Amino acid sequence: MDGTARKILIVEDDELTGTMLENTVRSSGFVTRRARDGREAIEAAQEWHPDLILLDLVMPGIGGVEVCEAVRSMDLPSRPSVVIVSSRDEKSVIADALAKGADDFIVKPVDELELLARIRAQLRIVEFYEEVERDNRDLETILEITTAIGGTLDASQILEVIVDKVADVIGATRCSIVLIADDEEGYVLVSHEDPNVRDLKIDLRKYPEIREVIRTRTTLALTDMVNHPLMHEVKGLIKELESTSILVVPIVFKERVLGTLFLRARRRDGGFTKREIEFCQIVANASCQALKNAKLFEKVVKEKEYLRELSITDQLTTLYNHNFFYTRLEEEFERAMRYKTDLSLILMDIDDFKRINDSYGHRKGDAVLKEISALIKRSVRKIDLAARYGGEEIAVILPQTPMSGAAEEAERIRRSVEAQSYGGLTDERITVSIGVASYPHERMRKPEDLVNSADRALYEAKSTGKNRVVVSPLHENT
Repeated sequence: MDGTARKILIVEDDELTGTMLENTVRSSGFVTRRARDGREAIEAAQEWHPDLILLDLVMPGIGGVEVCEAVRSMDLPSRPSVVIVSSRDEKSVIADALAKGADDFIVKPVDELELLARIRAQLRIVEFYEEVERDNRDLETILEITTAIGGTLDASQILEVIVDKVADVIGATRCSIVLIADDEEGYVLVSHEDPNVRDLKIDLRKYPEIREVIRTRTTLALTDMVNHPLMHEVKGLIKELESTSILVVPIVFKERVLGTLFLRARRRDGGFTKREIEFCQIVANASCQALKNAKLFEKVVKEKEYLRELSITDQLTTLYNHNFFYTRLEEEFERAMRYKTDLSLILMDIDDFKRINDSYGHRKGDAVLKEISALIKRSVRKIDLAARYGGEEIAVILPQTPMSGAAEEAERIRRSVEAQSYGGLTDERITVSIGVASYPHERMRKPEDLVNSADRALYEAKSTGKNRVVVSPLHENT
């Protein structure tokens, strides 16, 4: 999640319970707002746009189920998670609330640790929905760019579309494409903030950031460019650009940097995000194709396949990325429901990973994460899917696998990770905690239920000693 505190709307007419929920949630760094009946809740959801709603079922006037239905019918900027908090625990009541759009159900009296764990699990799903929305917007932009590329061989027209679309998505104050002539000379082919700029010659000696990208052939992102050591030699020329971040993405063809996609943006609270950088890298590849098309028309099949792999693969671990994980999980869950087959999910987290980063540095931490990822890729079957779920969390989808088989596989992975030797960490033992959940189960009606169940099991594994496999409590008596 980003650095902005998540907003939680607490809908509770009982003053004592409402105060307890507010204190618990606020103490964990969340921003809260209180509604004491259904009407207030609907108004607050419409105007305040909470990330999550803790919703009582029984209230004067409009009840919790009706509030949930009203929220789900709203056209909101993003989909809030709805967690029912109620003293009624009949299965029919829970099922009705979930059917009307609730995402989770907690029975009163509420355990504070469980409440916070459920909130964090739901906020991960909220973040997923937000990522999907952002990805959809990015894909729409990429489609518009690729359509422009396919519709004309006029390089200027294509590149103008590219910089306009990228600037709009990123919120850049400047977005331009620079053609590299040699080590000291370049040409601004097009710039979104000034449509009159065409083939503007620039002295690359005044752009150390572009020279660095030409040298390394890798993307460069600088936060607060004025005070970055790389920009020291030109600091006097850019002193008016305080709180400005820059992103320079190489446009490469056959190991040669043909040009760069160049962006500046005012970012007081941080630089370009990973999503923005990856988006611009995809666009840069499309720009390369546009430049080639302007000179020589070639088939783009291999380029499209490369872009597809880039969009679904985590660059550090080479596992599938978070978004593709959810895409495949939805497909496998639907298949398991249709054909009444088993589906299991393993969710694991590297124990005390922060200590590795703090003791040996993030580069060594990345190396450990890559080694564990490679080990897992070798361990799973061809039909299984291993993905980087986030940070040091790794997920494995196991189609046609019951709980017993998934638990065995999880234990096999746990032992393999523990037995593995990691370069430069001869005195360290690396372990993982693992949660396992399986479908079918009467309380699993959608893919998120499987994720939540595995996540709760993982939380238990971490909180009861680490380096262990815990089966979801849903399956203990099945």
